[in-house]
Order: sequence, then structure tokens, then C-alpha cells
Amino acid sequence: KADIPTLKIIKGVMMEFAEVSGLQPNLDKCQLFFGNVDGATRRRICELLHISEGSLPIRYLGLPLLSSKITKLDCNILLEKLLRRTSSWLSNALSFGGRLQLLSSVLFSIQVFWCSTFILPAAVCKECDKILRSFLWHGVGNAKKSGKVAWSKVCKSKEEGGLGIKNCKGWNQAAILKIGWDICQRRDSIWIQWCYDVFLKDTNFWAAKVTSNSSWSWRSVLHARRLLADKMVYEVGNGQSFSLWFDPW
Repeated sequence: KADIPTLKIIKGVMMEFAEVSGLQPNLDKCQLFFGNVDGATRRRICELLHISEGSLPIRYLGLPLLSSKITKLDCNILLEKLLRRTSSWLSNALSFGGRLQLLSSVLFSIQVFWCSTFILPAAVCKECDKILRSFLWHGVGNAKKSGKVAWSKVCKSKEEGGLGIKNCKGWNQAAILKIGWDICQRRDSIWIQWCYDVFLKDTNFWAAKVTSNSSWSWRSVLHARRLLADKMVYEVGNGQSFSLWFDPW
């Protein structure tokens, strides 16, 4: 909560940590970010903590930290990183199997990091698949030629005759479903507890409604409930964590 008493507690914790550990936080490298807080309160908080106010978006752990829906422009970092990585390899000396291994172990992991954090725009997912497809068949990430086999067939499992590559859109959707599953399980996590305290305070995950105040990310999680319910099998058990009215059984 953005008020002085709360900030005094935070400052006290920081000072106690510094005293116990001997590690002093570098306030010159710290920034404060506010949401729906008036200017006078912002200035008082910044003066109290001796930390400057920052503005979004910024990069954090290699990802853009945003306050709104992610756009294709925000994802240029991802696309450029994939292209740089494909151009850094001596692809002419790589066999098809070598390119497949690099795609599965390196390029895909870069893509997964973003898919597990953001709900990517459809255009970005399509562009990621295009870069991976181009590298697999031609050794570069921006080839103009098409592949020898349809990408949808390449992305099938090996048992179905494909190469086991996962397309970006499908993986991104799976990541959204995992978030929904973690919320259903009420996994021991601070952010899940926050969801229950803020979004699900007086309702159930399955009965929660999409409101005009719902963020874009929360809307996407709620819209994925139908697909999640189709993949679930409910076991009532002792009934302690089961709702007769709200759970999709």
C-alpha cells in the first residue's frame, strides 16, 4: 500500500537487513514505480526512502516490465535476440540434425522464457515460428524461401511423424493453462495468494467474471478456463477443496 506507515516498515526492514548482513543497498540504482498515486504522496515517499521515481516500461531480467497489454513492438527484443543467435552460428558447417538440436535446446528456450511470462500477440508467435523454420531449413533466421515440409507437420510429435518441435502459439497457450492450474491448486505462492486476496476475494476461480477493471493478463487467464476445464478430471475426495456449485465437474 502506498502510504507513509507502510513505507516506514519497508525502510525499517531494509535497514535491519543491512545491519545484519553488512550489505548496503545501492539506492542510486533503485527506482520506485507507482500506480494510481497522487503526486504529493509520490514525492513524500521518494523523499522518505531517498529513491528516485521511475517510469514504465523498463527491462527487468531481460524482459520488458509493462503496465499494459504487451504489443509486437515490445517483443522486438525477443525477435532480435533470436535473429542474432541464428546469425552467430556457422550454419554452413551444421548438418540438418545439428540445426535441429540447436533449435530445440537454445532457440526454443529463449522463446519459452517469454511464453511463460507473457501472453504474446499472435503476430509475434507467427514471427517466432518463421525464424525457427527458416533456421531449420536454410541455416539463417531471415531466409525468404519456404520450408520443404509444412511447419504444422514438423511440429507434430515424433510418434506422429514430426520432429517434436513445439509451435510458439501452442506453447504460449500451455503456459497460460499452467497459470490457471496453479490458481486452481492454490499453489503456495505469494502471487497466487495475491490473486485470491484481490481478484477472488468473494468468488471462485470458475465463477469469477471478467469486468471492465480486469487487466489484460487476468482476462486472458479467465478466458482460458473453458479449455482448462476440458482437460481436467475431478475427484471429489473428502470434499474439503471441492465446490458443488462452482467447480466444473
